[in-house]
Amino acid sequence: MAKPSKDEEEIAVPAPVFSVTAKDDKDKIALPDAHDPVTGHGRWLYEGRLGEGGLATVFRAWDCKGGLGFVAVKVLKKHSKAHARHAFAMHRESQWSLERLHNRADPRYSEEHAKLFARYLEDHTGFVELGPEDFEERRKDFESPSFDWYKQRIDLPIASKPYVVMELVKGETLQVAMPSMSATEKRQVILQCATALEYLERFHMIHRDFRGCNMHLIAREKPNESCQLKILDLGVMISSEAGMEVNCNMAVQAFRRRGETEEKRKRYDWLPWEVRSACDELQGAVKNFEPPGHSFDAFSLGVLILHLLLGKTKARSVLDSLQDHPERTPDGCGIGVPKELLGNLLAEAAKRPRPREVCAQLVPLRLKSPQKEAAVSAEKAEATPAVPSCHTVSLDLRAFACLWGLQTYDDICRVQRFSEHSSRTCVRTFGRSAMEI
Repeated sequence: MAKPSKDEEEIAVPAPVFSVTAKDDKDKIALPDAHDPVTGHGRWLYEGRLGEGGLATVFRAWDCKGGLGFVAVKVLKKHSKAHARHAFAMHRESQWSLERLHNRADPRYSEEHAKLFARYLEDHTGFVELGPEDFEERRKDFESPSFDWYKQRIDLPIASKPYVVMELVKGETLQVAMPSMSATEKRQVILQCATALEYLERFHMIHRDFRGCNMHLIAREKPNESCQLKILDLGVMISSEAGMEVNCNMAVQAFRRRGETEEKRKRYDWLPWEVRSACDELQGAVKNFEPPGHSFDAFSLGVLILHLLLGKTKARSVLDSLQDHPERTPDGCGIGVPKELLGNLLAEAAKRPRPREVCAQLVPLRLKSPQKEAAVSAEKAEATPAVPSCHTVSLDLRAFACLWGLQTYDDICRVQRFSEHSSRTCVRTFGRSAMEI
């Protein structure tokens, strides 16, 4: 497979920040199966660092021998017997994709749903050769509450650092894109998120890291085209099967310590109320999630909607008060989320709606194509009788939009022919119906 020229690339390739041949030190990283252009050995031509977490670093690379083209290679930072559980977690996340979400042989597979998740292509962690041949049996062995990762040390059958290969996802993170997104795009993202969670529920899986920094907008909204979301990082995903909610296995637990200060703890805002308590009480019982299984990610979706609605800083401030004062839940009608739905997503676990229920409530609020929307707005404008400018009422704009089925502020401006000096809290009425509101 020929490597494309720079002119054919959609995005610029950053300058390498590491050395393929230099020794491993604090500034350089020894990368697995790195291609040496002199000898021709090695498969991956590493071209830049894409991201980094606590356990692994993700690199952009070109497959020199396997024909995959550009990919993302996720490399474990530390490789030793003491860190085998981290290699297992990486193995597990790749298998969730290879054996579940993107496995066409699985009767639960859906191409439309699967494309919402970044696809894992290869597993080079060494765990495929360990334990039972079947992934489900192998997973249960290593996730057993009786399996002690400190006492039962594991020798991985590979010499280099464990790594996995994923599709290269372009675009920008949802977290970065939020400030520039339109109300239409936000609604589309929420619907796609709920659809993705519905797919996870088919497989009885919980993402547990469902937030804007782990999602990419791979396409923005265009005429006749919707924006497209891709969900990344399945690193802490677990099964929602019975017993997993209190499983004390170190490979199952996550987020056991949110931070020493309140400011640090606020950063873990996507964690449900019931999980936070266990995080901050390290000597207490383990709480990986609260049944029903969908409740964890449902809460995270509610927090994501708050971020889309208010912005990250204000959303975190508002969220702090909602546990004791649910009546303060903001109205998300402007981006297609009824206040009651948002309140239920952020309520106690038993009250949180299933993803399918969320989808059902969001679908009727989806926008039509821009052309159809403009045509409908023009028809409404033609049917609007002229009224004296003195016929005005003070009305909350979001409530008005909900009552009239209008989707964006621009809709209201077009239909009601706002004057340029009209405020957002005083709208011009038209016809008897508006006066009756």
